[in-house]
Amino acid sequence: MKIRLALVLMLVNFISACGGIPLHSIPKLIRLQSDLLVADPAEFMLAIQTDERMTPPPDSPPKLILSIKPAESGAFQAIDKQLPMHFSIATSNKLGLPTPSAKRKWLIYSLTGESQKQLTAIQTYFKNLQQQKLGGSLSVGIAQEGVAVKEPAFADSEWQSWLRLSQQDGFFELWSGTIADLLKQAKANEDANNSTQ
Repeated sequence: MKIRLALVLMLVNFISACGGIPLHSIPKLIRLQSDLLVADPAEFMLAIQTDERMTPPPDSPPKLILSIKPAESGAFQAIDKQLPMHFSIATSNKLGLPTPSAKRKWLIYSLTGESQKQLTAIQTYFKNLQQQKLGGSLSVGIAQEGVAVKEPAFADSEWQSWLRLSQQDGFFELWSGTIADLLKQAKANEDANNSTQ
């Protein structure tokens, strides 16, 4: 099963459609597209707090999905990349994140060395497009196969997503809600994508 973790929440025009986003995070999310293009790939990190029973399989690495599409078809070559990530598990305060309560843990995601190089190349490419004043959109997501979120026992379990673009600024909360909310939102995103194809 493939779940696209509704973290960075696809496309920059998502804000009106996404419940569960803290109000204090909205300004950071509005700047996400430009901030990601200047972020140090070595400091980019995603953290998900979830039920301790949910563990991605070790043979299915998570991937950072980046898609750059022109506003006008054919204006420039689109990019669709899936950059492999590392993940680690933490059950205590780590990297300045809140300490999880009992029976909960953090899944910490970061880019591999090769993925950091690829993100740097993508950043350069997108900056060149901006200098040429070519309009387009950047969508960001993370995909992870084998996260068993469809089990009924997890439906009311809380899911929190936090993002770090720089070590200095630290993590900020992207989204929180139940697993049922997450699945509902993922289904709505999938339906919206299917209707535009």
